[in-house]
Amino acid sequence: MTPYAVGLFIHFLGMVALFVGYGLEWAASSLLRHSTTTDQACSWLRIYRLSLPISGPGLLILIVSGGYLASQTGGMKQGWISAALLGIVFALGIGFVFILPRMKALRAALPAGEAPLSHAGLVRVQDPMIVTLIRVRTVLNLGIVYLMTFKPDALSTGLFILLGSVVIGMLCAVTAWGSRPAAEKL
Repeated sequence: MTPYAVGLFIHFLGMVALFVGYGLEWAASSLLRHSTTTDQACSWLRIYRLSLPISGPGLLILIVSGGYLASQTGGMKQGWISAALLGIVFALGIGFVFILPRMKALRAALPAGEAPLSHAGLVRVQDPMIVTLIRVRTVLNLGIVYLMTFKPDALSTGLFILLGSVVIGMLCAVTAWGSRPAAEKL
């Protein structure tokens, strides 16, 4: 087994961890919207919180092993790598700038115990922006996997693919914008 093959295997492991974590976020954010009590909301937030120690190290492994693989192939000057790096920065921005503050505000708005959620609490757990951001970030990362698989030469092609991924992510969240879950309608 060559060092490159080991690096590629580690890169795939990082990708699996990242998508397992993002899958947990996707499921938790979808199910959180149906919460009517604080305990229900807290249960889904615990699942969301579980995703972070999985996806975070997975992303770090992906970045480090991807840098190693690119250095071995001399591919740092290829357009798809630049597009993938921009996509990674954008995905990190979505997480740190938009998702984490919303989740912290949601946790802070929840009363203790099994109490029914207040109107303000229902608004926060049913926030369609949380679902949208999580889905856009997940599909954007699938777009990055697409770039890494097909390796388009031009940066513009890579950016177009990533833009398409963002649009598909938004389309995946369209149902979150149409209506609130039926059990929570006021």
